[in-house]
Amino acid sequence: MRRTGPSVSAAAILAISCVSGALGQSLADVAQKETKPLSPGLSLIYTGRSLGALGALRSQDEHELLTERANEQKTPFKLVSHACWRTAGVSVFLPSDEPDSDDLPRLLELRASAEKVAEVATLVSGNALLLQDPDKPATARDLLAMLRENPRAYTDFPDLRPGRATVYRANLTRKKVAYYVEEAGAAFNFDPTFWEKGEMNRVDIEGARLFELPLNLAQIGPRATLIKRFVAEAQSGGSTPLVVDLGAQNGDLGVDELERAKIDLGVLQRLGYEIVVPFEFELGLGASALLDLKKQFASLSFLAANIKTKTPGLLEVTRIVTAGGARFGLIGLVDPSVKSALPRRALEDWTFEDPIATAARETQALRLAGVDAVIALSNLSPQQNADISRRVAGIDAIVADLHVRWSPESLRVQVDLPDRPYSRPGSPALVARGFANGLGVGRLEARVASDERPGFHLTTLRHELASVTDRVANDVALAAEVRALRDASRRDRGEMLVPSFVELESALPKLKDYDSTTAQGRISKRMWEEFMARLLRRRGSAEIAIVRSLSHFPPLIGKLHENEVREWLWTDESIVTLDLRGADLGEILAEDSGSDLVLSGLDRKTGLINGRRLDDGALYRVATTDLLFEGARFRAFERGRRVRRAFHLGPGGLTAGEGGSVPLRELVLDELRRVRSTLKGDAQIQRVAALLAPDPLFERLSTFYFDRPTLFGSLVQGFGNEAYGSVPESRATAQKSSLFGMSGRFRLVQDRQGFTTEYGSTVAYSKQTTTSISGRRSSLELTDDLKVDVTIRPKIGGGVHRYGPFARVIFDTEFSQTVNPATGESNPRQAALSGVLGFMKARGPKWRALELGGVVETDLSRHTLLAGASARAEFQAGRPGRLNYRLRNDLTWFVYTGDADESVLSLRYNMVHEVLFPLFDELSLSVGADGFLFRGAAPTTHKPGFSLMLRVGLTYDRLWKPRFQPLF
Repeated sequence: MRRTGPSVSAAAILAISCVSGALGQSLADVAQKETKPLSPGLSLIYTGRSLGALGALRSQDEHELLTERANEQKTPFKLVSHACWRTAGVSVFLPSDEPDSDDLPRLLELRASAEKVAEVATLVSGNALLLQDPDKPATARDLLAMLRENPRAYTDFPDLRPGRATVYRANLTRKKVAYYVEEAGAAFNFDPTFWEKGEMNRVDIEGARLFELPLNLAQIGPRATLIKRFVAEAQSGGSTPLVVDLGAQNGDLGVDELERAKIDLGVLQRLGYEIVVPFEFELGLGASALLDLKKQFASLSFLAANIKTKTPGLLEVTRIVTAGGARFGLIGLVDPSVKSALPRRALEDWTFEDPIATAARETQALRLAGVDAVIALSNLSPQQNADISRRVAGIDAIVADLHVRWSPESLRVQVDLPDRPYSRPGSPALVARGFANGLGVGRLEARVASDERPGFHLTTLRHELASVTDRVANDVALAAEVRALRDASRRDRGEMLVPSFVELESALPKLKDYDSTTAQGRISKRMWEEFMARLLRRRGSAEIAIVRSLSHFPPLIGKLHENEVREWLWTDESIVTLDLRGADLGEILAEDSGSDLVLSGLDRKTGLINGRRLDDGALYRVATTDLLFEGARFRAFERGRRVRRAFHLGPGGLTAGEGGSVPLRELVLDELRRVRSTLKGDAQIQRVAALLAPDPLFERLSTFYFDRPTLFGSLVQGFGNEAYGSVPESRATAQKSSLFGMSGRFRLVQDRQGFTTEYGSTVAYSKQTTTSISGRRSSLELTDDLKVDVTIRPKIGGGVHRYGPFARVIFDTEFSQTVNPATGESNPRQAALSGVLGFMKARGPKWRALELGGVVETDLSRHTLLAGASARAEFQAGRPGRLNYRLRNDLTWFVYTGDADESVLSLRYNMVHEVLFPLFDELSLSVGADGFLFRGAAPTTHKPGFSLMLRVGLTYDRLWKPRFQPLF
């Protein structure tokens, strides 16, 4: 897997290439032409988004060329990693042991007496140096040659080239051996202040060992050297230097965020920075804290045209800089998508505007103010920079954080503008792309000239980009000062919370097959993100967890202590749980076209939730974070119900109830700490491996359905109608009448992987009571039914498997006996027991049920025996929570009725039309028409009968999953 930054669309690259690439010209070509004396101008010296002064990145994944080859050849390998020390061109490490933090002075002292082992062949890239253990057995495989056999060595790693290095060896103790690897031309430095820590990777294959030594990237010492060099070159060339930064990224660097901000801004001020275009770290501090910092570091200004705040004096919209007599207008543009990464406490401080409209407005304002050139300082996405280049006229250049790779490179481009005084405003002449993550320092030099027209005009734009690696001379004094500030504020390393991947894989071999990165022997970004989501789902008692993907993920290998785990948990988000309809979940997934969300419990590929189809009408318990719940992007979260924000993180884990907000970071750390405190050795390894294992494809679930239980009724009371007894109008003669009833179904469904068992209960009861003028009181039961059923069916799903068999047992009785109106005698109480065997179709979004089967029935009180067929269909339309319609049909036809008497019905057909008008939550107004068609089996009851009931009532329609949802 090659190092890549965030994906860049082809349209964005093409648009920017049309603007800058076609106009670019190397300085080597320029040198061949006749040159003129340099004109005055402005030199913008800039750094892209980074982790600030404390950031140090490593991305050595060249070893994966070897592990991929080993996997192809089915050759076992072992990948381990631990700390080493690094200075320009030299590495010191213990090949078989984890060094102690205070070993460096002793190791540097031993170098003078170290034994020279050999001069060895190496492979060197922009990120790493690789060599084989010189103490390898003579019969050991050539691992460098094996690595070069991988075709990707030439296609994806063209910067990987041969080199030479000298290896020395010394004994730190009787059991610990140290290696010193010095590249050609490198000088060994005995001063510890010149050294920085790195991460050394080792691959063991068939008795041979390959060492992958890091190049430390993005450190403040080399950055400071390049900044000073560019400033000096600008001044000697007659241009005015202006140092700017495009903002900082979030990240856990081992210190408090406010302390980190003070260190960052203090270093920027010391290096002569004047402008910062804020990004997620600065904006995440909040307006008040950022204003306090601005007062403390007065020479720094925050430039952002498309952000508004109620805090006066904090942000500048534009700035006009005078250089060589010319006036340059600067516009700061901030990526609006950054708001999705801001904590709630800070989000309210900022209002984001459309960057394209803002750029057009401010460019016009600057032109009207008489500036000679307009330059945009942008940390926008590549697509947004391309859109501004295409749609906004009048910007001369864009300084863009357009990172497309992790492997640093150098770049020099010049654009000459001979017709600039006579050209109408148009697209930028150059989009100067830099590196994010602090991997580069750029310089955009804008030269101007004057003629008979007023003011100045651009003549030349020159762009140079230099990589920030430890091959650049280090500003030792500044690096030592930053290190001291960091060490004074840094948290303790903490306990070992995550074992090495080698140990985890040994405990649970299937972890290696998690994805392509784990196949190379280390925890992948995807594995870690899904572990976070899985833990949140389980501890939050939810069916689904939704979290944001991590914007950066340091490739740490080996055993991880707490401060290292925090580098993977830098996000500042708090836990929120809520109930969401399936339709709203589907809307969120559809909006997440770029897979920016990480899911647990819901398989994105199949759309299954815990192995079941997503039901638009069902409520699902969802665990997420406040940044997603309150963010501007996924608005379907606003329709969530029973939202909970208060939790308590105690000895038993996460519990909902009294408490406060709990950060997702603390939930993960708490789980790993509790594992560490209760389990040691192999037991800890097995437990952490189980936590990292993927979600099961199916989880058992019990669900209790409130299937539209409805209460309905009416009341009539007459007043002053005693003299109206002869009026043929019932409403005039009725003294008092009432109708009350209830109906509905309750179901308990136990869903297992192989089959499903459903226990149901159907209740229908209504009673009408009337009192006439004469005082005669009469009552009539209109419906009286109590039915209990049990259904067993195998799992059915998609395709041909959408149909399957089922078996059902039904017991049908009544609350009270019916009365024969002809005789006035009570009939025997109904006690019908029936069995149904048939086929059914899987439940769909509209057709909720389709069943056809054979039925056998007996009435236990009459000892009858009936046999026939049954069918059931249920259709539903309308979105849950809105106007909703349901049609239900139940048909039973008995072909065999035996010696039937007048009590036996050979045909029963029930049709119910129901419309729900939502009131609030799951409570709705129900308007229904219930028709019942019946025919008797005896000759005297062959004529069909029909009963129609119209009802209006209140209904409650909900399902409750005890493991995941509270009942109320």
